[in-house]
Amino acid sequence: MNFLHYPVMNKEIVNILSNSLQGIFIDCTVGMGGHSYYILQGLKDSKVIAIDIDDESIKQAEINLKEFEDGVTFFRFNYIDLFEKIDFFNKSVSGILIDPGISMFQLKSEERGFSHNIDSYLDMRKDKTQKLTAYCVINSFKENQLIKIFKEYGEVKKAEELSKAIIEKRLFGAIRTTFGLKEIVEKIYGKRLKKGKVHPAAKVFQALRIFVNRELEGVESFLKKIPDYLNSGVRIIFLTYHSIEDRLVKKTFNFLEREMKLKIIKPFPMFPSEAEITVNPASRSAKLRVAEVI
Repeated sequence: MNFLHYPVMNKEIVNILSNSLQGIFIDCTVGMGGHSYYILQGLKDSKVIAIDIDDESIKQAEINLKEFEDGVTFFRFNYIDLFEKIDFFNKSVSGILIDPGISMFQLKSEERGFSHNIDSYLDMRKDKTQKLTAYCVINSFKENQLIKIFKEYGEVKKAEELSKAIIEKRLFGAIRTTFGLKEIVEKIYGKRLKKGKVHPAAKVFQALRIFVNRELEGVESFLKKIPDYLNSGVRIIFLTYHSIEDRLVKKTFNFLEREMKLKIIKPFPMFPSEAEITVNPASRSAKLRVAEVI
Protein backbone atom coordinates (compact mmCIF):
# COMPACT_ATOMS: atom_id res chain seq x y z
CA MET A 1 0.00 0.00 0.00
CA ASN A 2 1.57 3.29 -1.14
CA PHE A 3 -0.67 6.22 -0.27
CA LEU A 4 2.04 8.60 1.04
CA HIS A 5 -0.45 9.33 3.82
CA TYR A 6 -3.73 7.84 4.99
CA PRO A 7 -6.82 9.22 3.23
CA VAL A 8 -8.74 11.82 5.22
CA MET A 9 -11.24 10.51 7.79
CA ASN A 10 -11.17 7.00 6.32
CA LYS A 11 -12.40 5.36 9.54
CA GLU A 12 -15.33 7.74 9.82
CA ILE A 13 -16.25 7.18 6.16
CA VAL A 14 -16.24 3.39 6.48
CA ASN A 15 -18.37 3.68 9.62
CA ILE A 16 -20.91 5.90 7.83
CA LEU A 17 -21.14 3.52 4.89
CA SER A 18 -21.36 0.44 7.11
CA ASN A 19 -24.85 1.58 8.14
CA SER A 20 -26.08 1.15 4.58
CA LEU A 21 -26.73 -2.09 2.74
CA GLN A 22 -23.46 -3.43 1.38
CA GLY A 23 -23.27 -3.37 -2.38
CA ILE A 24 -21.65 -1.00 -4.86
CA PHE A 25 -19.81 2.10 -3.67
CA ILE A 26 -18.86 4.89 -6.07
CA ASP A 27 -15.54 6.62 -5.42
CA CYS A 28 -15.89 9.68 -7.63
CA THR A 29 -12.29 10.84 -7.20
CA VAL A 30 -10.32 7.69 -6.48
CA GLY A 31 -6.91 9.39 -6.41
CA MET A 32 -4.39 6.82 -5.16
CA GLY A 33 -7.19 4.52 -4.03
CA GLY A 34 -6.95 5.19 -0.30
CA HIS A 35 -10.62 5.53 0.55
CA SER A 36 -11.55 2.66 -1.77
CA TYR A 37 -8.97 0.48 -0.07
CA TYR A 38 -10.53 0.99 3.36
CA ILE A 39 -14.06 0.55 2.01
CA LEU A 40 -13.16 -2.73 0.34
CA GLN A 41 -11.21 -3.89 3.38
CA GLY A 42 -13.83 -2.87 5.94
CA LEU A 43 -17.04 -3.74 4.11
CA LYS A 44 -16.85 -7.36 3.01
CA ASP A 45 -18.23 -8.39 -0.39
CA SER A 46 -18.50 -4.75 -1.44
CA LYS A 47 -17.53 -3.50 -4.88
CA VAL A 48 -16.21 -0.10 -5.94
CA ILE A 49 -16.68 1.92 -9.09
CA ALA A 50 -13.48 4.00 -9.11
CA ILE A 51 -13.41 7.21 -11.14
CA ASP A 52 -10.73 9.82 -11.77
CA ILE A 53 -9.79 12.30 -14.47
CA ASP A 54 -6.06 11.84 -13.83
CA ASP A 55 -4.41 8.95 -15.69
CA GLU A 56 -1.41 8.84 -13.35
CA SER A 57 -3.65 8.64 -10.29
CA ILE A 58 -5.62 5.74 -11.79
CA LYS A 59 -2.38 3.85 -12.47
CA GLN A 60 -1.34 4.29 -8.83
CA ALA A 61 -4.79 3.27 -7.61
CA GLU A 62 -4.66 0.10 -9.71
CA ILE A 63 -1.41 -0.83 -7.95
CA ASN A 64 -2.72 -0.01 -4.48
CA LEU A 65 -5.99 -1.89 -5.00
CA LYS A 66 -4.52 -4.91 -6.77
CA GLU A 67 -5.57 -7.32 -4.00
CA PHE A 68 -9.18 -6.26 -4.61
CA GLU A 69 -8.97 -6.23 -8.41
CA ASP A 70 -12.09 -8.39 -8.81
CA GLY A 71 -14.05 -5.87 -6.77
CA VAL A 72 -12.95 -2.65 -8.50
CA THR A 73 -13.89 -1.22 -11.89
CA PHE A 74 -11.92 1.82 -13.05
CA PHE A 75 -13.14 4.64 -15.27
CA ARG A 76 -11.35 7.76 -16.49
CA PHE A 77 -13.63 10.77 -16.73
CA ASN A 78 -14.80 13.75 -14.69
CA TYR A 79 -17.19 12.55 -12.00
CA ILE A 80 -19.73 15.26 -12.82
CA ASP A 81 -20.41 13.25 -16.00
CA LEU A 82 -21.11 10.08 -13.97
CA PHE A 83 -24.75 9.60 -14.89
CA GLU A 84 -24.11 10.26 -18.56
CA LYS A 85 -21.28 7.70 -18.61
CA ILE A 86 -22.69 4.83 -16.51
CA ASP A 87 -26.17 3.31 -16.47
CA PHE A 88 -27.15 2.55 -12.86
CA PHE A 89 -30.40 0.78 -13.68
CA ASN A 90 -30.66 -2.37 -11.51
CA LYS A 91 -27.31 -1.61 -9.81
CA SER A 92 -27.41 -1.83 -6.01
CA VAL A 93 -25.52 1.34 -5.13
CA SER A 94 -25.14 1.89 -1.37
CA GLY A 95 -22.92 4.95 -1.18
CA ILE A 96 -21.16 7.63 -3.17
CA LEU A 97 -18.00 9.46 -2.08
CA ILE A 98 -16.72 12.73 -3.51
CA ASP A 99 -13.27 13.84 -2.35
CA PRO A 100 -12.12 16.45 -4.89
CA GLY A 101 -9.01 17.54 -3.00
CA ILE A 102 -5.51 17.32 -4.41
CA SER A 103 -3.69 14.10 -3.53
CA MET A 104 -0.19 13.93 -2.06
CA PHE A 105 0.83 12.00 -5.18
CA GLN A 106 -0.15 14.99 -7.32
CA LEU A 107 1.09 17.58 -4.83
CA LYS A 108 4.57 16.05 -4.51
CA SER A 109 5.06 15.52 -8.24
CA GLU A 110 8.04 17.50 -9.54
CA GLU A 111 6.33 17.93 -12.91
CA ARG A 112 2.70 18.82 -12.18
CA GLY A 113 3.14 22.30 -10.66
CA PHE A 114 0.53 21.93 -7.90
CA SER A 115 2.81 22.82 -4.97
CA HIS A 116 4.41 26.15 -4.13
CA ASN A 117 7.09 24.17 -2.26
CA ILE A 118 8.42 22.38 -5.34
CA ASP A 119 9.96 24.27 -8.25
CA SER A 120 8.36 23.06 -11.47
CA TYR A 121 6.59 24.23 -14.59
CA LEU A 122 3.29 26.04 -13.92
CA ASP A 123 0.96 23.29 -15.11
CA MET A 124 -1.69 22.33 -12.49
CA ARG A 125 -3.77 20.16 -14.84
CA LYS A 126 -5.38 17.05 -13.39
CA ASP A 127 -6.41 16.06 -16.91
CA LYS A 128 -3.26 16.28 -19.02
CA THR A 129 -5.27 16.16 -22.25
CA GLN A 130 -6.79 19.60 -21.66
CA LYS A 131 -5.05 22.65 -23.11
CA LEU A 132 -5.47 25.25 -20.36
CA THR A 133 -2.62 25.36 -17.83
CA ALA A 134 -1.75 27.66 -14.94
CA TYR A 135 1.06 29.00 -17.17
CA CYS A 136 -1.54 30.12 -19.73
CA VAL A 137 -3.62 31.83 -17.05
CA ILE A 138 -0.72 33.66 -15.39
CA ASN A 139 0.87 34.78 -18.66
CA SER A 140 -2.10 35.62 -20.87
CA PHE A 141 -5.10 36.56 -18.74
CA LYS A 142 -5.95 40.22 -18.23
CA GLU A 143 -5.55 41.92 -14.86
CA ASN A 144 -9.29 42.00 -14.12
CA GLN A 145 -9.55 38.28 -14.97
CA LEU A 146 -6.73 37.41 -12.56
CA ILE A 147 -8.34 39.49 -9.81
CA LYS A 148 -11.62 37.61 -10.28
CA ILE A 149 -9.91 34.20 -10.14
CA PHE A 150 -7.94 35.01 -6.99
CA LYS A 151 -10.98 36.46 -5.22
CA GLU A 152 -13.59 33.90 -6.26
CA TYR A 153 -11.54 30.72 -5.93
CA GLY A 154 -9.02 31.61 -3.23
CA GLU A 155 -10.55 34.52 -1.33
CA VAL A 156 -7.08 36.07 -1.73
CA LYS A 157 -6.47 39.37 0.03
CA LYS A 158 -4.74 42.11 -1.97
CA ALA A 159 -5.84 40.35 -5.18
CA GLU A 160 -5.63 43.65 -7.09
CA GLU A 161 -2.07 44.31 -5.95
CA LEU A 162 -0.98 40.74 -6.72
CA SER A 163 -2.54 40.77 -10.20
CA LYS A 164 -0.88 44.08 -11.03
CA ALA A 165 2.50 42.69 -9.90
CA ILE A 166 2.03 39.63 -12.13
CA ILE A 167 1.19 41.80 -15.16
CA GLU A 168 4.26 43.99 -14.53
CA LYS A 169 6.59 40.99 -14.04
CA ARG A 170 5.55 39.27 -17.25
CA LEU A 171 6.38 42.41 -19.28
CA PHE A 172 10.01 41.38 -18.83
CA GLY A 173 9.51 37.70 -19.62
CA ALA A 174 7.12 34.83 -19.04
CA ILE A 175 6.48 33.52 -15.52
CA ARG A 176 7.23 29.86 -16.16
CA THR A 177 7.64 28.17 -12.80
CA THR A 178 5.95 27.73 -9.44
CA PHE A 179 8.87 29.41 -7.69
CA GLY A 180 8.65 32.31 -10.14
CA LEU A 181 5.04 32.88 -9.09
CA LYS A 182 5.83 32.25 -5.43
CA GLU A 183 8.51 34.95 -5.53
CA ILE A 184 5.93 37.51 -6.70
CA VAL A 185 3.52 36.42 -3.97
CA GLU A 186 6.20 36.81 -1.29
CA LYS A 187 7.00 40.34 -2.45
CA ILE A 188 3.37 41.28 -1.83
CA TYR A 189 2.68 39.34 1.37
CA GLY A 190 6.15 38.73 2.81
CA LYS A 191 8.09 35.52 3.45
CA ARG A 192 7.82 35.29 7.20
CA LEU A 193 4.88 33.30 8.46
CA LYS A 194 3.03 33.55 11.74
CA LYS A 195 2.95 30.37 13.74
CA GLY A 196 0.14 28.08 12.56
CA LYS A 197 -0.46 30.09 9.37
CA VAL A 198 -0.12 28.65 5.88
CA HIS A 199 2.12 30.26 3.30
CA PRO A 200 0.38 33.14 1.44
CA ALA A 201 1.02 31.32 -1.86
CA ALA A 202 -1.27 28.45 -0.75
CA LYS A 203 -4.49 30.33 -1.51
CA VAL A 204 -3.09 31.72 -4.76
CA PHE A 205 -2.18 28.23 -5.94
CA GLN A 206 -5.57 26.92 -4.75
CA ALA A 207 -7.39 29.54 -6.80
CA LEU A 208 -5.39 28.71 -9.94
CA ARG A 209 -5.87 24.94 -9.48
CA ILE A 210 -9.63 25.27 -9.02
CA PHE A 211 -9.94 27.51 -12.07
CA VAL A 212 -7.68 25.45 -14.34
CA ASN A 213 -9.47 22.21 -13.46
CA ARG A 214 -12.97 23.74 -13.27
CA GLU A 215 -13.36 22.02 -9.89
CA LEU A 216 -16.52 23.87 -8.87
CA GLU A 217 -18.24 23.73 -12.25
CA GLY A 218 -21.09 21.26 -12.33
CA VAL A 219 -20.87 20.27 -8.64
CA GLU A 220 -24.29 21.69 -7.78
CA SER A 221 -26.02 20.16 -10.81
CA PHE A 222 -24.27 16.82 -10.17
CA LEU A 223 -25.52 16.65 -6.58
CA LYS A 224 -29.02 17.52 -7.72
CA LYS A 225 -29.00 14.59 -10.14
CA ILE A 226 -28.18 11.97 -7.52
CA PRO A 227 -31.73 11.50 -6.12
CA ASP A 228 -33.02 11.08 -9.69
CA TYR A 229 -30.59 8.31 -10.57
CA LEU A 230 -29.86 6.46 -7.32
CA ASN A 231 -32.22 4.66 -4.96
CA SER A 232 -33.52 5.62 -1.53
CA GLY A 233 -31.02 4.95 1.25
CA VAL A 234 -27.90 5.77 -0.75
CA ARG A 235 -25.48 7.79 1.38
CA ILE A 236 -23.66 10.74 -0.17
CA ILE A 237 -20.35 11.71 1.44
CA PHE A 238 -18.63 14.92 0.36
CA LEU A 239 -15.22 16.01 1.66
CA THR A 240 -14.37 19.68 1.24
CA TYR A 241 -11.10 21.47 1.87
CA HIS A 242 -11.92 25.16 1.57
CA SER A 243 -14.82 27.41 2.52
CA ILE A 244 -15.93 28.17 -1.06
CA GLU A 245 -16.46 24.51 -1.86
CA ASP A 246 -18.02 23.76 1.52
CA ARG A 247 -20.58 26.57 1.21
CA LEU A 248 -21.60 25.23 -2.21
CA VAL A 249 -22.11 21.68 -0.89
CA LYS A 250 -23.94 22.87 2.22
CA LYS A 251 -26.26 25.10 0.16
CA THR A 252 -27.07 22.28 -2.29
CA PHE A 253 -27.70 19.70 0.45
CA ASN A 254 -30.02 22.16 2.22
CA PHE A 255 -31.91 22.83 -1.02
CA LEU A 256 -32.37 19.11 -1.71
CA GLU A 257 -33.54 18.53 1.86
CA ARG A 258 -36.18 21.26 1.47
CA GLU A 259 -37.24 19.56 -1.77
CA MET A 260 -37.59 16.34 0.26
CA LYS A 261 -35.08 14.51 -1.95
CA LEU A 262 -32.33 14.16 0.65
CA LYS A 263 -32.05 13.84 4.40
CA ILE A 264 -29.00 15.52 5.89
CA ILE A 265 -27.26 13.23 8.35
CA LYS A 266 -26.31 15.13 11.50
CA PRO A 267 -24.23 16.13 13.44
CA PHE A 268 -22.29 17.00 10.33
CA PRO A 269 -20.05 18.59 9.20
CA MET A 270 -17.50 16.29 10.79
CA PHE A 271 -13.88 17.30 11.27
CA PRO A 272 -10.68 15.23 11.49
CA SER A 273 -9.65 14.18 14.98
CA GLU A 274 -6.66 15.79 16.66
CA ALA A 275 -4.85 12.45 16.34
CA GLU A 276 -5.38 12.42 12.57
CA ILE A 277 -4.25 16.03 12.19
CA THR A 278 -1.07 15.20 14.13
CA VAL A 279 -0.28 12.36 11.71
CA ASN A 280 -1.52 14.17 8.62
CA PRO A 281 -1.47 17.99 9.08
CA ALA A 282 -2.88 18.47 5.57
CA SER A 283 -6.21 17.09 6.80
CA ARG A 284 -6.79 20.01 9.17
CA SER A 285 -8.86 21.98 6.64
CA ALA A 286 -11.18 19.08 5.78
CA LYS A 287 -14.92 19.00 6.47
CA LEU A 288 -17.13 16.00 5.88
CA ARG A 289 -20.83 16.33 5.03
CA VAL A 290 -23.26 13.44 4.62
CA ALA A 291 -26.78 13.15 3.23
CA GLU A 292 -29.04 10.22 2.40
CA VAL A 293 -31.34 9.87 -0.58
CA ILE A 294 -34.99 9.71 0.50
